[in-house]
Amino acid sequence: MSQYNMDFNEKTLEEEHEMSMEDKRFIEIMERSTCKQNGHYCLDLPFNKDDIIMPNNRCIVEQRIQNLKRKFEKNKAYKEEYTAFVTDWIDKGYAEVVPHDQLEPKDGGVWYLPHHGVYHPKKRTLRVVFDCGASYKGTSLNHQLLQGPDLTNSLFGVLTRFREEKIALMTDIKAMFHQVKVSEKHVNFLRFLWWPSGDTSASLTEYRMTVHIFGAVSSPSCANYALRKTAADHAHSYNKQAIDTVYNNFYVDDCLKSVATEQEAVKLVAHLIELCSTGGFQLLKWTSNSRAVLLSIPVEKRSKPTRELYLEQDSLPVEKALGLSWSAENDTFSFELALEGKPHTRRGILSMVSSIYDP
Repeated sequence: MSQYNMDFNEKTLEEEHEMSMEDKRFIEIMERSTCKQNGHYCLDLPFNKDDIIMPNNRCIVEQRIQNLKRKFEKNKAYKEEYTAFVTDWIDKGYAEVVPHDQLEPKDGGVWYLPHHGVYHPKKRTLRVVFDCGASYKGTSLNHQLLQGPDLTNSLFGVLTRFREEKIALMTDIKAMFHQVKVSEKHVNFLRFLWWPSGDTSASLTEYRMTVHIFGAVSSPSCANYALRKTAADHAHSYNKQAIDTVYNNFYVDDCLKSVATEQEAVKLVAHLIELCSTGGFQLLKWTSNSRAVLLSIPVEKRSKPTRELYLEQDSLPVEKALGLSWSAENDTFSFELALEGKPHTRRGILSMVSSIYDP
């Protein structure tokens, strides 16, 4: 039973009758602050105490962005990718210029976030992330935020349930964290410095994120709360299978589900897309081991490998499923190993083995 609870940790959570005081406070903040704005859920930042007061750390963030400017001067391609990423935030409304009349907020009511670029190890695409753990005068944003209860289903459980039935479905939520808005009273704790249009010869401008962000310790729980809230608020409008899928078949932003028949799958896809959209969540990158199901999904909503297929005769592609390689054509899982050369010593052998299998 202990091994079962370890592999399927959501069952362990169901058996717990008492949450910690911090988790109770997190849930209370979510329930008290939740509202809808333009079709998206809006939540407070879950601070660990009321009337939070933060030191003004702008000087530290100014130093960090000057370091970024020097990096831009050395690498033009990096600057272009970085600027495009931040511009996309602004264009989509995830970030905004701080209004002139709010540039001087009340004492303790502002926090600036340093940011930097991180490349995906395989795709080599750039993502700009905030350093919410950056400390100033003994505190940081993450130090003041509640992490919240673990609302994520176990990876092992989601993968196991994925292949219970004949017809498999996979999808994910586009920019999940950014679909959950931050309440107006807390957006000034998510300020950052940037140059308009990425022009480093211009003066720095103060921006602020209007959504929950990568790097904040609270964001996974906030996003999961909003997704589950979507299902709870519409439980009487959609069938039980769609509601249960939201609760049991998502691992953060990835959904893996299986059903018995193609007709059932086509119906579930339509219901899930509509249900999640009521909470502002857009389901994209759909794939399946059924050609009939794929044909029922608009091309722009399918995964990139399946968009280019001639489904009448081409073999279905190999897709990533929570870190594993899943062949939709053969319905088999496999591992892709990229082993680094290690010295032929006990330490080297142990290092290589541990990179493949983590007990």
